[in-house]
Amino acid sequence: MMTAQERDQYRSKMRAAKTAQEREQIRAEHHERMKVRAKERGVTLPDDPPARGNGMMPGGGMGPGGGMGPGGGRGR
Repeated sequence: MMTAQERDQYRSKMRAAKTAQEREQIRAEHHERMKVRAKERGVTLPDDPPARGNGMMPGGGMGPGGGMGPGGGRGR
């Protein structure tokens, strides 16, 4: 739904936010804009924005099934 430039601008705004409350406000406003854009394209987004974070599992790992598999990328 966003261009690369829009994603960069959004991320910059989030990094510049000074409080969790300010970040939450940015997220909510952004989600409302994305809902309008989605509707224009015939797509429905949930009423609430997605969970905070970058989508990774707690602890920063890749989660079940992630990773490089047998050999761990050692050319085996």
